[in-house]
Amino acid sequence: MSQISRDDVAHLARLARLALTDAELDGFAGQLDAILTHVSTIQAVDVTGVEATDNPLKAVNVTRPDEIVAGLSQAQALAAAPRAAENRFAVPQILGESQ
Repeated sequence: MSQISRDDVAHLARLARLALTDAELDGFAGQLDAILTHVSTIQAVDVTGVEATDNPLKAVNVTRPDEIVAGLSQAQALAAAPRAAENRFAVPQILGESQ
């Protein structure tokens, strides 16, 4: 017996605003049913007395501490710009906007 029907897939596709063809609905229904059947098989395994596994790598936080540092001054930032005008970055006009 299927765990998910073609109608279920069509409903999910509508909720996700996906336009699927009939062939895609049939294909996805089969694929999703196979996935759900596999998950059910895994969930049916008796794990009584089996200790949960942990991450063997023992990852640690490798980020640096947050420190306040001085940023670029306006002059320094504009010095690296290809063009500057009136103490601002100069960029090409877009969308026909007037200044």
